[in-house]
Amino acid sequence: MEKTVRLPLFQPPQSVTAREARFSALIAVTADILYRMNPDWTTMQELDGRGSVLDTDTPILNWLQVYIPDHERKRVGAAIRKAIKYKSIFELEHQVNSANGGLAWVASRAAPVLDDDGKIVEWIGIANDITARKCAEKASQEAIERLEELRRLYETITSNTPDLIYVFDLQYRFTYVNEALLTMWGKTWDTAVGKGLRENGYEEWHAQMHEREIDQIRLTKQPIRGEVSFPHATLGRRIYDYIFTPVLDAAGEVIAIAGTTRDITDIRNAETAITESEARFRTMAEGTDVMIGVNDENGTAVYFNEAWTRAAGRTMADLLENGWIDLMHADDRERVTALWSEAVRKKTPFQWEFRMPDRQGGYRWLLARGTPRFRTDGAFAGYISATVDITEMKENDQRKNDFISMVSHELKTPLTSLNGYVQVLRNKAAKNDDPFMASALDNALKQVRKMTAMINGFLNLSRLETGKMPMDRQDFDLGQLVREAAEEAKSIDTGHRIIVDADRDARVNADREKIGQVIYNLLNNAAKYSAPGTTIRVSCTTAGGKTTVSVTDQGIGVSADDLPRLFERFYRVKTTETRHIAGFGIGLYLAMEIVKGNDGEIHAESTPGQGSRFYFSLPLSQ
Repeated sequence: MEKTVRLPLFQPPQSVTAREARFSALIAVTADILYRMNPDWTTMQELDGRGSVLDTDTPILNWLQVYIPDHERKRVGAAIRKAIKYKSIFELEHQVNSANGGLAWVASRAAPVLDDDGKIVEWIGIANDITARKCAEKASQEAIERLEELRRLYETITSNTPDLIYVFDLQYRFTYVNEALLTMWGKTWDTAVGKGLRENGYEEWHAQMHEREIDQIRLTKQPIRGEVSFPHATLGRRIYDYIFTPVLDAAGEVIAIAGTTRDITDIRNAETAITESEARFRTMAEGTDVMIGVNDENGTAVYFNEAWTRAAGRTMADLLENGWIDLMHADDRERVTALWSEAVRKKTPFQWEFRMPDRQGGYRWLLARGTPRFRTDGAFAGYISATVDITEMKENDQRKNDFISMVSHELKTPLTSLNGYVQVLRNKAAKNDDPFMASALDNALKQVRKMTAMINGFLNLSRLETGKMPMDRQDFDLGQLVREAAEEAKSIDTGHRIIVDADRDARVNADREKIGQVIYNLLNNAAKYSAPGTTIRVSCTTAGGKTTVSVTDQGIGVSADDLPRLFERFYRVKTTETRHIAGFGIGLYLAMEIVKGNDGEIHAESTPGQGSRFYFSLPLSQ
């Protein structure tokens, strides 16, 4: 229980009037607000607000509503009841309704006046306006909370980064280190902070270096950056990149040094590996006769090896500045430029043949192949290309084509005569009712037709490679051509079931005879690579402004590795199942070139052991 405080009684010879005057003067100089309350605080006897709150010189009962805001009444009432109960001093900081209509803070104290029997006669109170202090405290608390929030934010950032973050004072002591640095040292906050460089494991030369840098920053007020090797507690010696930055006060003076250090060991190791790799690449590139070139992601040449400079008759600087496109034959330039632009746009491999002048005033044939390069993050980095001289191969091909063309022409005449004689003999055998002879001559006629188709293929190949295979384009019904080709195939191939489904009036503008050769070739391949008794389906459908011819078999199928190369010249699938099947690998190549020459596209789909589907599309006639 608090001790009851009594107001001091002044003894004679002083009069009561003089005593009250002195008491009032004392209160006047120590308080902003003076008030008197009745014993149970139900009535305010009087109040001198001195401009802070409204005055009253008559007793009022509703003083709580007048002077105390709603949110403070419960707290003020509780303090009053406690003071009355124990006859103790009422003391409380609380808000009041100010004279200007707002709210103010006061520090209020009231003491009970007791009679001789110890009963409360009244309460004498004073209050001081502490609004300014409360506002300052609030601002200070808000500032502390903001600082604490920032501290938590910075702690979160610095504790979750692999970078080492720290602060030195001007005596080279650590005043802050983040968790990553403590881990590197293998120390705790208590054993590291407040300690110097040497105490935290820095070698003497290392400590002296940083101390010199800190001294320099104090003088210049400029940051310093460097690279240093330092032992990690668990990873061994690592390479670090660091930067020291001055921390300035309001007067611009250096009061601390903030530091950030990053482990760059992996970066340096990668740079070393790249440098070594580039050195090996250049050694290999310069030691070969293959023409090696490198382009960046924009297609700009950044490297040519010595073989390129010899073949082009230009220096590397000249090649890098002027390129190689202008060196090639005028007839190849537009085609190669288009292929190059398309490859760069799609970031896909490229391959092309072109001619480039040689030192004798002629041209050499070159084959260029390029492979796209990608960085570790998947970003396109450009191309590396290899170019080889294929002049001799081209000349050999030309000699071979000339020979094939000559032989094919020489064979066509006797084959044509043989075909006529066989047909006459077959008709005669049929009239003489000689089934054996008729059957034998049927088989002979099939073989003559196969030989004729083979020779026509060689002739078309020769014409294609010399640019002398024109397309005799005309409007015709592709569906009708499909039905005719299927009927002819049925007459020759009796070992398979051929099913035809062809739309009528699927009119296209193309070379009818050569498209017929394509269909026959696809049907012949389906029969060659399918077991007897299986079904071959041939269809012709129209949709989306084009018509598509499809030949589907139930044969041995093609592997995923062989499928992309089926349309290459002279390419044949080599498996135990195909080694006894005759062919030269030109049929599908010619089919592709004929279809392309008629503005179409040809494709293949296959699953090993389940069969294949070959199909081509041509635009419908307008």
